[in-house]
Amino acid sequence: MTVSPTMDDLVESVANMPEVEEVFYLSAEFWVSVTFVIVVGILYSPLAKKAKELLLKRIERIKKELSDAENIKLEAQNLYADTERKLSNIDREIEDIVANKKYLIEETKNKKISELNYAIQRKKADLDAEIEQTSAQIEQEVKTLVCQKTIRLLHQIISAKLTKKEYSTLIDNSIKNIKEMKIGG
Repeated sequence: MTVSPTMDDLVESVANMPEVEEVFYLSAEFWVSVTFVIVVGILYSPLAKKAKELLLKRIERIKKELSDAENIKLEAQNLYADTERKLSNIDREIEDIVANKKYLIEETKNKKISELNYAIQRKKADLDAEIEQTSAQIEQEVKTLVCQKTIRLLHQIISAKLTKKEYSTLIDNSIKNIKEMKIGG
């Protein structure tokens, strides 16, 4: 005879059963974590690519600005060196002019002295006055020529040099022109 189990027997048998642990992949926390990893994986690639593009563009722009600044610096150094060279050349030119004029004065003086020695016997009084007049005239011509050359040289120096304001304006305009250029298109 078989006895059918009663409800109390079933409850008791279930209560005596060992505890069964829940399988990890059936838990809600596991699936939330998996979903999070998938969403982060999907969003990471385009965001990383876009960030990389932006950084590369900025790096290129900074490199170009540095290159342009270096070019401007080199141009300024070349201009400065050229100006210094011209200044040193001007000193030599002035010395050459003065030496040449001294030579011309000496040559003219010797010529006039020779002429005076020849004519001294006949017109000593007239020639003394003429010598003074000629010396003054030559000296005035030399002074005039030296002044003209000096003025011309100073004009070249001044026109070759830029004022600080003009230099600053030139650099500002150059930077403005560089910024207004369209690169690659």
